[in-house]
Amino acid sequence: MAFVKPYQKQILLTVFVGIIKFSIPLGLPLLYKYIIDHILTGNTMPMAEKSKQLAYLIGAGVFIFLIVKPPLEYVRQYLAQWSASKILFDVRNRLFDHVQKLSLRFYSNTKTGEVISRIINDVEQTKDFVVTGLMNLWLDMITIFIAIAIMWTIDPKLTLVAIIPLPFYALAVKFFYGRLRGLTRERSAALAELQGHLTERVNGMAVIRSFALEPHENKAFKHQNDGFLKAALRQTNWNARTYVVVSTITDFAPILIFGTAAFFVLNNQVTLGTMVAFIGYIDRLYAPLGRLVNSSTTLTQSIASMDRMFEFLDEPYDITEKPNAREPKDVRGNVQFENISFAYEEGGELAIDRLTLDVQAGERIAFVGMSGGGKSTLVSLIPRFYDVSAGRITLDDVDIRDLKLRGLRDQIG
Repeated sequence: MAFVKPYQKQILLTVFVGIIKFSIPLGLPLLYKYIIDHILTGNTMPMAEKSKQLAYLIGAGVFIFLIVKPPLEYVRQYLAQWSASKILFDVRNRLFDHVQKLSLRFYSNTKTGEVISRIINDVEQTKDFVVTGLMNLWLDMITIFIAIAIMWTIDPKLTLVAIIPLPFYALAVKFFYGRLRGLTRERSAALAELQGHLTERVNGMAVIRSFALEPHENKAFKHQNDGFLKAALRQTNWNARTYVVVSTITDFAPILIFGTAAFFVLNNQVTLGTMVAFIGYIDRLYAPLGRLVNSSTTLTQSIASMDRMFEFLDEPYDITEKPNAREPKDVRGNVQFENISFAYEEGGELAIDRLTLDVQAGERIAFVGMSGGGKSTLVSLIPRFYDVSAGRITLDDVDIRDLKLRGLRDQIG
């Protein structure tokens, strides 16, 4: 919500415009009721007056739906997408800033493709939270309440019949969507794993071809792809079950209302216009209700992606700057390694073990040894790409952990 706050005015305006836009169709069933009960079946009004009123009502409807409603829909859609895109822009900027502050220790243990997947795929999924969760969800709920209120003013008994299926919707949402969130997280993790595997292989294509490893890599990729397929199918299976239950409830509601209303008409308890109006309101009531259930699916998926996104954003920094860190001044360039040790993982095997070295300004030293011997690691400790596990490194007799990071690296650069 911290990312949403700067755009709350645009979001509130989107909801307000949406309420007007969605309220317009709610008047149609009332129009049908009036035309049937007072113009088509009413006998007290002269034919000329009936034709005149019918022409006025149809003209007003055409004006509202062709002139008034389209601009409202354009404004609502544009504001919704604009707000969501701006929020995602801010989130990605924040994530990239975070990426640049993470230590190389994090990158040595994390696949590049997984980082990219969280910044691109997971962030894009959160767009649904903004558009659906912060805008459309409220619009559909408000539409439902307005529809029920209008239906209640027409006939309370039929309204009670119309809302009988609502508790079953609530039970379906409660039962299905807790499980769906976990399945969506599994799918997103499998996709990130697949993307990480693919990124590494594309970057190492020259090595794969040099050693004729294509058959082996084909098997490895198929294994990763199969893992993603299984996760995706588990989520799809649960989604399909949800759809079956929800669509069954949705299909049952109009039959229930139609049968009850027809029975009331036969017994002269309601007018034909009232029956037609209620059938019209069933669509106005259950269409947003169906969208709400679909929104639950969308929100569950986007929240699962947000879990992964903020999990990444909460990744702690190994390399931090002390509050009282100072700028290096008048640097001569004497670097000392004082009995240092270093391991890439906490408690892991030491890459450097109790090394002491004194390098004077202007002195040239060559590190020679086999691959993996610790040459690059040793040099990477000076600009604090990693921090030592034990001992300390000094620059002109000052511990480099007491210096500002930017200032330290500027001197080295």
